[in-house]
Amino acid sequence: MAKTHSAFIGLMQRARNVKRWPLMAQFQEEMLSTHVYEAAVVAHMLGTIAADVLGEDVQPDRVASMALFHEGSEIAGMSDIPSPVKYHDPETTAAIKKLERRFEAMLIQTLPEALQQRYKPLIEQDKEDIHVQLAKAADVLCAYLKCDYELSKSNSEFANAMHEMDIQLAKYREMFPSVDYFCQVFLEDAKGTLDEQTRDLDWVEHANTMHLKDAGAQKD
Repeated sequence: MAKTHSAFIGLMQRARNVKRWPLMAQFQEEMLSTHVYEAAVVAHMLGTIAADVLGEDVQPDRVASMALFHEGSEIAGMSDIPSPVKYHDPETTAAIKKLERRFEAMLIQTLPEALQQRYKPLIEQDKEDIHVQLAKAADVLCAYLKCDYELSKSNSEFANAMHEMDIQLAKYREMFPSVDYFCQVFLEDAKGTLDEQTRDLDWVEHANTMHLKDAGAQKD
């Protein structure tokens, strides 16, 4: 008998309850739902750069979809396992990877059968697929920006993590021209303040003009 209800959406929404970087003190706590959103946005941009700037056979929407579902196992119950634990030794890594696959399969099984084949490649991702690889690059870029943000707030907890992200990001820049392009065009401004990010817009001039008009009206 076909399923008449599914916990899939409810489980996906639990991303808002999963805390990232759980063993580290954070200036601003990051939840998995925030990370997934940010990764999807960056992933879509990487895919767009690959397709529209570099002429590669890449579908930006598919890259974004891979980023949306790239943490399926964490959402389904694994939660966020810190890298020092996950990669402590080969045996630990293999055991955790096996658990991840089990939770991914469980998440797929919550879907009605007619929908499972659509979501299976999004959750049980093919690591050789360029769309998955670019989604992973987006994941690294977001982690890099998180580390940079925490360090900008004088949070030295993220110093070692930033070193690791520097190494990973350098490798992705070598592997994928779209990642290198992204870093050249977007990365520095992504670290900036709101005023810095909007300095080329007209809102400051408009605001100052309005304030001066208001001040003049009050004098009259």
